[in-house]
Amino acid sequence: MKTKNDLEAQVKELTQQLQDAQAKTQQFATILGQLRYRVIEVLELEPKIRTQIVHEIDTVFSRAL
Repeated sequence: MKTKNDLEAQVKELTQQLQDAQAKTQQFATILGQLRYRVIEVLELEPKIRTQIVHEIDTVFSRAL
């Protein structure tokens, strides 16, 4: 049987794991946003290809968040 202290320690550990996962997700979202910007504004692509790439980036973005 777990004690109150054991349960509190477990909650703290799980909270830290959740915060770490959220930070990684935010970092991933930032990177995808930068990639999307570069595909739209920096790379010289044909409009059809650009649209397809941006669509794929947006799909990954939606799944991640």
